[in-house]
Amino acid sequence: MTPWQAALNPAIYSAAVVPVLVGTAVAFAQTGTIDLVRFGLALVGLVLIQAWINLTNDVFDAETGVDRNKPWSLVNLTGQPGFILAVGNLFLVLGVVSFALLAWLQQDWTIAGASLVGCLLGYSYQGPPLRFSYRGWGEVISFTCFGPIAVMVSSYAQTQQWSWLSFAASLLVGTITSLILYTHHFPQMEDDRTFGKQTPIVQWGTQLAAQRFLWLFVMLYGLLSVFVLLGILPWTTLGLFFTLPLGRQLYQWVNLFHDKPEQVGQAMPLVIQLHFWSGVALVVGLVASRWV
Repeated sequence: MTPWQAALNPAIYSAAVVPVLVGTAVAFAQTGTIDLVRFGLALVGLVLIQAWINLTNDVFDAETGVDRNKPWSLVNLTGQPGFILAVGNLFLVLGVVSFALLAWLQQDWTIAGASLVGCLLGYSYQGPPLRFSYRGWGEVISFTCFGPIAVMVSSYAQTQQWSWLSFAASLLVGTITSLILYTHHFPQMEDDRTFGKQTPIVQWGTQLAAQRFLWLFVMLYGLLSVFVLLGILPWTTLGLFFTLPLGRQLYQWVNLFHDKPEQVGQAMPLVIQLHFWSGVALVVGLVASRWV
């Protein structure tokens, strides 16, 4: 990718697309119908909000200096943090409007409230004065925003009800999304440590953090197995196990190059593929459960 493409993270937007697809598939598994307008508003809204998070995080990280060696930082590329912040905030406004339209269509402001919580958590990730990612809470926030909140809101947009099925699916999506952020921290470990950003990799060291990658995989496939055994998720979602080879490859790569920033950074395409194909497996499994 060119520096501008890398800065705008085109592939990383799977983190917004997959939760909406999975949440909508949950609703289809329950009702057999999909409202395309509500689906479109949820999808556009979440993508816009993720764009806001990405751009404003770039500005907030530039303020602390932690991105000084990040060539694809838009602040580093343009030298115009004020402009980037303004564009990011415009995306936020447009995203909020999208969710407000969704709430208006339903005459139910539950979605607006849940979206507001998600936005506040998204800001707290890097935004001053909280900067929770600097305190080691980045993965938890990523898990919550792009897992339970995003998936369950997308499902609620279709059915106007919460369900254990959407909750179970949301935990799986949140776990996969956490893998993206966790992997992303490895090549940035030295700068993060220098500027006091206490990511798990800084706290544990690269070798132990690489070994503990296994925890997230055990959580992902373990939760899937438990939810299927309990009858909360349909057995057709077991297709998620087809992503195990990708997970194994990612785990081996990170453990082999954990202390080599350039090489370990090449694991990002792997983790994005894992996220995407896991989402596809869940969507196919949920939709197929309607007929199987």
